[in-house]
Amino acid sequence: MHMPRQRCLPLPCLLLVTVVWTEAPASEPQTEKRPSELVWSLGLRLKMNDMRQPGQLGLRPMIGLRYGRWRTGVVDGENWHRFGQIVTDNTLTYDLLDSTQWRTSLSASIVNLQREGTFDTVQSGRKTVRGRATIDYLGWSHWSVGLVLTQDLLGRGAGTSLGPSVTYRQALTDSSTILLSQSFTWAKSDLWRYSSQLDPSVNLGQPSHWGTSMSTSLTLRQRWKAHWSWFAQISRSQTLQSGDPLAREGQSNWAGQIGLVYFQR
Repeated sequence: MHMPRQRCLPLPCLLLVTVVWTEAPASEPQTEKRPSELVWSLGLRLKMNDMRQPGQLGLRPMIGLRYGRWRTGVVDGENWHRFGQIVTDNTLTYDLLDSTQWRTSLSASIVNLQREGTFDTVQSGRKTVRGRATIDYLGWSHWSVGLVLTQDLLGRGAGTSLGPSVTYRQALTDSSTILLSQSFTWAKSDLWRYSSQLDPSVNLGQPSHWGTSMSTSLTLRQRWKAHWSWFAQISRSQTLQSGDPLAREGQSNWAGQIGLVYFQR
């Protein structure tokens, strides 16, 4: 009575394993193979970190380089106006996976804890190396989600942060895209101890705590000509939970930037 049941049980399992095995190759993301040649871009952006202080308006260069899977800055002239990262920087990045649906990367940058600027790494001050890991999913037609993890690799005060984000993309034309992004960040660091704005009466012996902030940005990107693109962005950030004496809960800040980029290809 029981023998037929015992003999039949392995059959569905075998069929299931066979189906999964045959379907797996089709579901694997197709990674784009990057040619081993140097690709570059060059641009300028006019940026204001705090719209309440127009005097902080500054003109900054944008330099992008790519060789194989290694890159820094903005270099994808064909699809950047539609699928490029919302926040661009000059960190040295290695793309682990770059497919039509998934993007993962590892990067590192030198951080000057006592200065903030484009060339702060070559200026005097306490420095450290910040590592970053990112993962993005772009499998939907208009929506994408991402996660960013940063860590001070030398333990000198830059701390740890975790930031999930969601972005809505809407193509206005074949060469123009508008992007609306919302992100949250949980972070803990000792950056406040080295700030020039620190009140001398603040007790430096007190511990740092986890803080929470959110950021919303609206970006317009336009591919102007074959090698040229321009962009404009306005963003708002707000502290939800203070993690250090310099951050005030509820404090918000508006920032904006506009830029022009020339892509080699």
